[in-house]
Amino acid sequence: MSFLNLVMLPDFISIISDGQITTDQLMTQSHFKKFETSKNGFVVGITGFELITNNIRKKFYYQPNLTFFEAEILLRTELEKYKNKQVTFGKAIAFNAVIAGFEASPQKTARAISFHIENQKISENHYENTAVLSLVPDDISFNPNQIITKNMTKFAKATAILQIQTLQRNALYKVADQSKTVNKVIFQELISQRNY
Repeated sequence: MSFLNLVMLPDFISIISDGQITTDQLMTQSHFKKFETSKNGFVVGITGFELITNNIRKKFYYQPNLTFFEAEILLRTELEKYKNKQVTFGKAIAFNAVIAGFEASPQKTARAISFHIENQKISENHYENTAVLSLVPDDISFNPNQIITKNMTKFAKATAILQIQTLQRNALYKVADQSKTVNKVIFQELISQRNY
């Protein structure tokens, strides 16, 4: 598994991921982005299985005009399509996904949904306005969300974006120090509510 972290506040969403792909305990790629952002104010991220991540990201890349609502429908369709895939006969694939963005309504509410796919079932959690979400590898012994959340309250609103992005990078470095499936290559982007 890889590392992907998303911090959602009412006025912005910051997302970060590492770039490592690990197959059979060997690093096969070092600069693989695990999320796709849209000019329409949302992001989709997937971790856990390179082929699925790549195929779903391409769907969003080649459909740049999707609304957040249309993107949510597309992601659900894709997750349904892949939930029954197997690595080997009888061993279903487990992976994670997240979508977050600003609804097109007048108030532009920030919303996020995290998905966990395991044993051919999809579970999901919904968030509105604020959330700290991490898709994490199995071989770490701490919760990156706690590190970020604990330190978020210490910053002035004027510097919140820069400080949160720094916290996300520090969390990624800490995960990379402990996990064999995460490297220190950083992909990080910001979606600001005022742009949509």
